[in-house]
Amino acid sequence: MEYKARDMDYLFGMVYMTNKDVAESLTRHTACINGNSCNDMAAFENPPSPMVLWEAESNGSIRCVKGNGGCDGSVLKLKCMFPEEKLVELASIAERVVTGDLFAKVTTSKSNPCSCFDHSGKSGTDSKTLRKAANRAEESDNYLYNPVATGIQDDDLLHFQMHWAKGEPVVVSDVLDRTSDLSWEPMVMWRALRERIKRKVKDEQFDVNLIDCLDGCEMTMNIHKFFKGYTIGIPDPKTQWPKMLKLKDWPPTSSLDQRLPRHGAEFISALPFPEYTDPRYGPLNLAVKLPADVKKPDLGPKCFIAYGFSRELGRGDSVTKLHCDMADAVNILTHTAEVPSDGCHLRQIEKFKKSMRDHDDQELYGIDPQERNRSGCRSKASDEALRTGGALWDIFRREDYKELQAYLRKHAIEFRHAYCNPVQKVIHPIHDQTFYLTAEHKENLKEECGIEPWTFEQNLGEAVFIPAGCPHQVRNLKSCVKVALDFVSPESIDECVKLTKEFRRLPLDHKAKEDKLEIKKMALHALVEAITFLEPSWKGSFLAEVLVC
Repeated sequence: MEYKARDMDYLFGMVYMTNKDVAESLTRHTACINGNSCNDMAAFENPPSPMVLWEAESNGSIRCVKGNGGCDGSVLKLKCMFPEEKLVELASIAERVVTGDLFAKVTTSKSNPCSCFDHSGKSGTDSKTLRKAANRAEESDNYLYNPVATGIQDDDLLHFQMHWAKGEPVVVSDVLDRTSDLSWEPMVMWRALRERIKRKVKDEQFDVNLIDCLDGCEMTMNIHKFFKGYTIGIPDPKTQWPKMLKLKDWPPTSSLDQRLPRHGAEFISALPFPEYTDPRYGPLNLAVKLPADVKKPDLGPKCFIAYGFSRELGRGDSVTKLHCDMADAVNILTHTAEVPSDGCHLRQIEKFKKSMRDHDDQELYGIDPQERNRSGCRSKASDEALRTGGALWDIFRREDYKELQAYLRKHAIEFRHAYCNPVQKVIHPIHDQTFYLTAEHKENLKEECGIEPWTFEQNLGEAVFIPAGCPHQVRNLKSCVKVALDFVSPESIDECVKLTKEFRRLPLDHKAKEDKLEIKKMALHALVEAITFLEPSWKGSFLAEVLVC
């Protein structure tokens, strides 16, 4: 969807709207809230499956259809990784294992109440391993497991699994205390990268592609200038509005451990619960189960560097918009920098925030700003709390997934996207990555639907575990360096398969189609490994025969 390019006056809300324009906005907003189609959004609620054109010929063959990105000249061949009779035998053995006493004992231990709760099932609010992150009616659902990395013992793995099996995020503090104290300051990383370029690497560019969070557009900047602005800030010369710039997936052409091997090794050593997160040997990371000759998905680690601002701006915040990852993820905040701002700049920012809010009232809601001030017809919620962390996370529960989508479709006209234009089309409210819920939006969501995310600040040196299938968004409160890694846990297999099916139904040109996980391959190879471990007699027969197929 192409969005109209806008000038600076529009971006900052300095736009005059006639009474007629405001009345039309009110009519459009009322129609959307009442469930009528607006801006063609309803037409995209159930996009056609890209698989519908694959039809079998009379002889059972399937031609490669050009309209689906094929060549229109070949016949597709269905291949099976393992012989069919062996798969049947494998399924039989697996069924015997999961109905056995050992499996029942292990799964029961994970579902038992953990030490975070007392005998009545209520959260032990004095527990040092809990962090309050929500105010829902169910008290046991409001706290996240939050151990300290340096205090993790062997039995804490089971504690982690008890929470992880429920689809709950986990926050681990002080993970950098277990490392060699290598600096993650961007200028240090830049110098290390430059030295490697001089000696060996030739294809790294000193100009990088950034995203300007105000208009959502890409721009090019010298990487040294970007890293310098990370510490001192880059205010707009005309408005003094703080520029929020974001560098994603850096280094862009390869993994972190190839471009910056010392930093890559440092990150791996910081990973808590390596049984799940180790990208090389983690026994409970299904991603490592793929054989060497199978193409691996790109699961990272990747570095994300972005500016931040403690107050919620409303427009141009340094955010990762609402989305849902196909795999599990762990995200470590490795460095922060608070850009200084004086009182003069803050007053100027507040002036523009008022202009932007008045513009939203008129264009998105069809409300006269003066009338809103008198009647309070829009929520006045704002995120002005004193925040000291590096990033603010909102992670939604898996069980709220469908209702969250419905809310976003209904209220899509109240959000802005590229060039600060109102959202014009919705294909999938979460996979489109066009929405960020401000404090006001979150308050309305809870009031209307009873949905509330886990909301918490990520501090320096904290690792956030995000289960697959949990929609989440992030806002930087300071300039941040985060390093993230995807992994696939056994507990999340069902969610990964469900998301894979969702992604397949998206239009072919949808950006979320770029993510490919090969989840069924991972699960099958992991099952083979587990069965051969539990049934040693198979190693000489079944496994040997399967691996040569």
